[in-house]
Amino acid sequence: MALFAKKKQNKIVKYPGSRQLMNGHMAVISCEKVASDAAASHQSLSDSEMGALWNLEKNAGHLNISNRPLISVMTEDNASAATATAGLSLSGLRASLFSSSAQSIASMQESLFASVGKRLPYLLNLSCKSITKATSNIHCSHDDYHSLNNTGFIQLFARNNQSAADLNIIGRKIAELSLNPVAIAQDGFLTSQLMEPLNLPEEELIAEYAGLATDIIDTPTPAQTLLFGKTRRRVPETWTVDQPVQSGGAQTSNSYMQTVAAQRPFFFDHVTEITDQCLNEWFELTGRRYHRINQYRCQDADYLIFAQGSVLSTAEATADTLRDQHQLKVGVVDMTVFRPFPGDLISHLCKGLKGVLVLERTDQPLAEDLPILADLRNCMSKAIENGQSKGLAFPDYASYKQTSDIPTLYSGCFGLGGQIIQPADIIAAVKNMLPKGKQQKVFYLGIRFVDDNPLSPQQEIHQQAVVDAYPEIKQLSLPATADPAPCTTNLLAIRIHSLAGWNSTHAGNDLAQTLFKQFDFDIKATPEHDAEKKGHPTRFYISANSGPLAFDSPSQSVNTVLAIDPNVFSYCNPLDGLQEEGTFIIQSTFADAQKVWQQFPASAQQTLINKKIKVFFIDALSIAADEFKAQPDAALSLQFDLQNSVFKSAFFKASQFATLVGKTEEEIRSVIDNRQHLVSRSFNEVTEIVVSQMAVGNASSAQTTPSSDVPVLLQQKPANDHAIADIHRFWNQTGNLYSTSNPSNTLADPFLATGIIPASTGIFSDMSANRSQHPQWLSENCTACGNCYSVCPDSAIPGLINTVNEVFETNIKRIEKSGHSVKHLRRAVRTVEKKFHALTADKSVGTVLDPIFAKAIGDTIKEYAEPERQEVAQEFEWFKDVSQSFKFALTEPYHDDMNSRMPRNGGLFSITINPNSCTGCMECVTVCETEALAVVAQTEESLLALRERWDYWIDLPTSNKKFSRIDNLQAKQGVLDTLLLDKKNHNSYFSSSNTASGSGEKTAIHLFTSTVTALMQPRIEHHVKHINQLIVDMEKHIRLQLVESLDISDIDALETAIDENQ
Repeated sequence: MALFAKKKQNKIVKYPGSRQLMNGHMAVISCEKVASDAAASHQSLSDSEMGALWNLEKNAGHLNISNRPLISVMTEDNASAATATAGLSLSGLRASLFSSSAQSIASMQESLFASVGKRLPYLLNLSCKSITKATSNIHCSHDDYHSLNNTGFIQLFARNNQSAADLNIIGRKIAELSLNPVAIAQDGFLTSQLMEPLNLPEEELIAEYAGLATDIIDTPTPAQTLLFGKTRRRVPETWTVDQPVQSGGAQTSNSYMQTVAAQRPFFFDHVTEITDQCLNEWFELTGRRYHRINQYRCQDADYLIFAQGSVLSTAEATADTLRDQHQLKVGVVDMTVFRPFPGDLISHLCKGLKGVLVLERTDQPLAEDLPILADLRNCMSKAIENGQSKGLAFPDYASYKQTSDIPTLYSGCFGLGGQIIQPADIIAAVKNMLPKGKQQKVFYLGIRFVDDNPLSPQQEIHQQAVVDAYPEIKQLSLPATADPAPCTTNLLAIRIHSLAGWNSTHAGNDLAQTLFKQFDFDIKATPEHDAEKKGHPTRFYISANSGPLAFDSPSQSVNTVLAIDPNVFSYCNPLDGLQEEGTFIIQSTFADAQKVWQQFPASAQQTLINKKIKVFFIDALSIAADEFKAQPDAALSLQFDLQNSVFKSAFFKASQFATLVGKTEEEIRSVIDNRQHLVSRSFNEVTEIVVSQMAVGNASSAQTTPSSDVPVLLQQKPANDHAIADIHRFWNQTGNLYSTSNPSNTLADPFLATGIIPASTGIFSDMSANRSQHPQWLSENCTACGNCYSVCPDSAIPGLINTVNEVFETNIKRIEKSGHSVKHLRRAVRTVEKKFHALTADKSVGTVLDPIFAKAIGDTIKEYAEPERQEVAQEFEWFKDVSQSFKFALTEPYHDDMNSRMPRNGGLFSITINPNSCTGCMECVTVCETEALAVVAQTEESLLALRERWDYWIDLPTSNKKFSRIDNLQAKQGVLDTLLLDKKNHNSYFSSSNTASGSGEKTAIHLFTSTVTALMQPRIEHHVKHINQLIVDMEKHIRLQLVESLDISDIDALETAIDENQ
């Protein structure tokens, strides 16, 4: 059989497919719901999308081609899902198993082996993910796929959404003819979440090609004829009431050996022939050609690239570039079928080549080779053996008789955990094979073990220590070349910046669907492959063209950026990769172009000018709010959808899309959204900033680029003697790179190899840029109920109760820290304290303290004689300045009750917002019953005030123990939530930025860690004190014992003893 049949001109295929735009998971379920009867899955993760989509179809009452309702089995764990699928298949149902995590495949291994042995023709639809190694990761790797290699499953791999749909149906037929389960894989996120057009197989095609589970078919193999006769049911009913049998029993050694051995000739050896037959039948019906290995420009190639999955599109585009620009004859091989391994085809294809590069998205420690390369080397070994023997030991394989027949093999590991591989990486790997290249046989792509230009002295010192110990470590990775990326003909390359919780993925999909349906563009659209957590930044990429698109991976070079989040410059550079004369559209509440321009950092202003970028702004938030008010019964999510629709309309206006596609603006308006009033307003209100008329400078400090400054709380942390647990070492090597949005500059080193992270790295995070609002404390309304600091998921709103003296002493220390010396203040504040207590003796909740402090200070200054009065007044000015706008409150439990027991001892209560940790979830505002917390819009001024107050809070001592309201923590007596007023207890848990805004789990963890700290730390301190006392007592006892046995009157004996013990 030829690998590629000649295309027949003007051939009209019977089933061309229905043109649709969907992601890989949707493509699979669109086929499964038509062909299959039942499916099982374990849905414990947010990425279990295939099982969720199947259940949606089931709940909607969908009927398959057998006119049966769908069956769904939801299991408690992954192993049970595999067992349930086996049961469904044994009963004669056309069954499928959905898996969206590598851990699920690992946990169901035993069941998968058994399914093969029982000859069960079901499908395992696999969205490939990383398996937990040093750390966990939910993104793409092929670890789970290759863990199936020895199970006996037939293994297919889809390179895109089209092949994911087609192979699902083809795999179904292969499984049911061979009576062997089939695994059909696609890259998790990179394919499963990528929106792209495909020709979706028609129901009529599926019915004709795959038939029904109940069909009676001619028995396809002699072994099956012996079992079933000349005909059999398409999906055999192993378990029926009329035909009771036992399956899966225990066997003796002899019987087990025979059972296993018999499967090879009678079942496995037929798989290759059946696979080729099914692939050819599919081509005849659809015109879409698949082979066990699919070739791209391999006929005249000197070098081949073998790969699986979504990387193939990038590899093929790179091969074109290498041919056109470097005159290198490079071809690409798609390993569509991995089991059975197509060694017969590969041995012929690779004969006489100069080099073969195998790219694999997995790493198998301690193995001789990675899995594809290992089988590739084995098949070539058979070809060499053919060349050395008289006859052909392996008749289907090529014969390598000369050394020149044997290609040199190269192994490249890439893309683990979903890392995107760039064309420059593949070019580097190909150039490595050339005669003048390094010819490194094993290497990693896309990472670095050594940086030729260290980012800091600390990194240089650390890097040198690694190189000294491992001199060859640099050779283990290939740096990307400086070659230009392969040219793309994308008409549009769009990046959308938004926040999770703002329906950001829906915004991208909506724009992609509009470009696809209304303008017939080829589309590749995908969210950034990170789990979306409410309040966190998101990115969405869209590539669109009137012709075919080459790359599956998100384009790093874009011509349009939509910044739905107005704070985008605070955490990243949205202009990164934006092409010259591109378009930048940003949300802004300002109506004046100059004010919007001033919100950009100076570096961004310079970039916009240099690149001649067209800049637009629109207040989509206000437009959406106005439209939302007109629909009072609508869900809140509608407002975000409206906001995203405004930006979509603004894109079509600002990008001059009408000119690009040769249509009038009216024609564009009429088709992009059915809410024409919204579209018209968006077109009218989007405003251009004429960049050529703007100057660099006067940038607002609120929109500065990410800083590498050491976090304040980190500065207070002591260094750890053990480097692996030292948070300062972790900040220098890792934390600071993520803080400045440069994670790709992290080096692979022994610390990363362990996956160990020091405690308290949550203090690295700064969520200021991720919120548009924040709570503000209204001290006069506060009753110190404790609801806010108890419920805060981010540990971002600590309470404190201090004496007046502690507050004054803090101010004096801050004055001295600022460089001023005080002469009178320490004595003067004692007078102020007395006056303050006198003025507040009859005051309580609701009192505004600023005027009282001012009166007490003013009266104190007046008591000084004129020569000293000016000096005292100056020192009190400093005193006021260092306290910034920090507020205190008088509350019943800490002021009134304390004064009633001990007059003039009332305390000052305070609530402070941590600007770094607060995500703006507003849980604190929700639980506050006295309206002591209000929601305010975050501005440059409000953020600065938050930071000043937080700096002041850091300098304040922890809550004074005399105000404790806990009588016995062990016995749970007292107001237990007040233990959070102790800084040590409150800071026992630092909220991580890697969690969703308002997550209740964080509240539970914070309460747990603070309680454990409050209970255990005093016990530990007491125990350490006890041990130290035991040591002192032991030393004293030893000295006394020595003295008792010594005659101090015997001088000679004393001298002898001293000499012997020196």
